[in-house]
Amino acid sequence: MGYEELTGAPPGTEVPQELLEEMLWVFRVEDATPWNSSMFVLVAVVVVISIVFLRRNIQANRNRKRLPPEKQTPEVLYLAEARNKDDDNLTTLRETLLSEKPKVAQAEVDVNDSDVPPVILPDP
Repeated sequence: MGYEELTGAPPGTEVPQELLEEMLWVFRVEDATPWNSSMFVLVAVVVVISIVFLRRNIQANRNRKRLPPEKQTPEVLYLAEARNKDDDNLTTLRETLLSEKPKVAQAEVDVNDSDVPPVILPDP
């Protein structure tokens, strides 16, 4: 059985030796065991690291839920106090505005009765 019969090339077609060597190099078949084993090890390392991070996150969340409210950080307490002060100020302002009646007419009278001379601007 000749080369032409194996490749399906028409009889009399000769392939240069350089092309054959290049094709052997491009379409080479190797033992993939080292590549497969290194990918398996890499996947195993990634899975182990992911499990460790997941476990630490779960433990941190459990510990945070177990802390009593009085042992919170000072920043949380300061923010809570600031929020309460803002709410108190808003409540006081709302009560003040709702309890007083607007004195718009009084303000107009005060402006008209003042001794301030009118200002006349020059024409541009």
